[in-house]
Amino acid sequence: MESLLTQLLKQVIDKEYHEKIQVMYPIRFEYGDFSSNIALQLAKAYKKSPLEVANDLRDKLLKLSHKDIDRIEVVNPGYINFYFVTDVYGRELKRIATEKDSYGTNAHYKDKRIMVEYGHPNPFKVMHIGHLRNFCIGESLTRLFEKAGAHVIRTNYQGDVGMHVAKTVWAIQNTIKNSELIVENLEKKSIDERVAFLGKSYAEGATAFEKDENIKQEIQAVNGAIYNKSDKVVLNIWQTGVRWSLEKFHEIYKRLGTHFDREYMESETIEKAYKTVEEAIKKGILTKSKGAVIFDGTPYGLDTRVFLNSQGFLTYEGKELGLAQMEFSDFGHLDRCIHNVAVEQVSFFAVTFKVEELLDSALFKGKQYHNAYEFVGLKKGKMSSRTGKVITAESILNEAHEKIRTIVGENKMSLTEKDIDTIAIGAVKYSYLKMSPFKYLAFDLDESLSFSGDSGPYVQYTYARAKSVLKKFKIKNEKVKIEENLSQTFNTQETALVRQLMKFPDVVARSAREYSPHFIATYLNDCAQLFNTFYNVCPIRGSKMRLDITEATAQVLKNGLYVLGIETLERM
Repeated sequence: MESLLTQLLKQVIDKEYHEKIQVMYPIRFEYGDFSSNIALQLAKAYKKSPLEVANDLRDKLLKLSHKDIDRIEVVNPGYINFYFVTDVYGRELKRIATEKDSYGTNAHYKDKRIMVEYGHPNPFKVMHIGHLRNFCIGESLTRLFEKAGAHVIRTNYQGDVGMHVAKTVWAIQNTIKNSELIVENLEKKSIDERVAFLGKSYAEGATAFEKDENIKQEIQAVNGAIYNKSDKVVLNIWQTGVRWSLEKFHEIYKRLGTHFDREYMESETIEKAYKTVEEAIKKGILTKSKGAVIFDGTPYGLDTRVFLNSQGFLTYEGKELGLAQMEFSDFGHLDRCIHNVAVEQVSFFAVTFKVEELLDSALFKGKQYHNAYEFVGLKKGKMSSRTGKVITAESILNEAHEKIRTIVGENKMSLTEKDIDTIAIGAVKYSYLKMSPFKYLAFDLDESLSFSGDSGPYVQYTYARAKSVLKKFKIKNEKVKIEENLSQTFNTQETALVRQLMKFPDVVARSAREYSPHFIATYLNDCAQLFNTFYNVCPIRGSKMRLDITEATAQVLKNGLYVLGIETLERM
């Protein structure tokens, strides 16, 4: 309908001003289905007041008398508000019922091949509170792009080499030397016990590294042995630790409802990275400086960054060159590669993108994008964490689960442990996604678990309520007097709710364009509030139209929650 109004406005204003046309949803319900500020845009050019221009345009639009427009009104300071005939609402309800799970799809990225790289937990380390925001945003973006017609490739890039790894491997090796412990016995323990052992080993290695210069040199030697794979014992411990870490990560991925087409490891990039660095040196893109290899970003208004350090080891920048070569070859042609990484890496990506572009403009130019989301912290207090210093992703999910279980028990709700976890995961995800990814997030667990509004449980509960109504009043063979001809009469609550439902495709499209799932979260909360008002005011039994509205609401809530990566429950 937005495109319809745009076309009508083009018929009543001069062509040179067509690009100024804006059609938007009114802030307040009573201002109609759509509104335009075009009169305010044209007032100066037409040498009239905005109200005069708006009234002139309204008169011209009324002469066009489109069948879907009931009336057009002008309000201060010059907005033109459009009101549709109720047949439009009936058609949209039918469309939702017909399209079902596909309602809300669009063609903004039709046939585009988009890689979304997200997640990034590092083996030998725990997945923390910041990773959760990365996963929530990344998973939602992949679904938004799929809704927009794209072929999406999900990838994850993880640091399985580096000093944090060397410290852990050294400590494990040292423990084995000084005890009867063998790795094979550890394999018999649970994954949580094995991961805890890795964490304890890292702490020991990190402490020893700082306190003893000889041990520091030993750990640096271990680091070198991992890079060049020269020590079989070190290699075995390292590979085992990576495998344990990934086993735990995959357990959490499954719980979060996410998966990857490819998980890249830093160690995989090394060979290609060294070759690419050499190529960049030969082309004069990278230069040698004080024993290191750098990119001088000054001519491009960028920072100067090191790609190969003075010891000959690749930096993160250097490895990124190898990763880019792999990502842009392993899956064929890519139209876009989106790196979902926190804002602290803005300079890093600006520089590496430029180097890659200079190396191969046809392959990389304009195709890489850093989705620089902001940091996450706690709104108040401290949450318990088994690791003490780091608030782990799993501790948040587990605490959410326990608190939801308590709420369920207090309200005598009959739910399984899986149902409880679905609500807990939904609560955390919604809380992470309702804030713009480009703003700092102060996470509040208790707030996220609320059933009373602007939360995952609230939207999930509203969906379950709608499904309960449908189950109750659409029982097979139940003799219900159905009002067949109410499509022409919508009261205030019905109109408000249907207008909200009609916005869904546009909200999905905007979220995909702007890489911002929070528009969906805000929309779903508004939709849930309108449905609950409708439910409390409008008797549904016996009204086919109201049953249709209820069914459409349930479908839209389900589709919206899916885009956020949140599962629904039929009963709560």
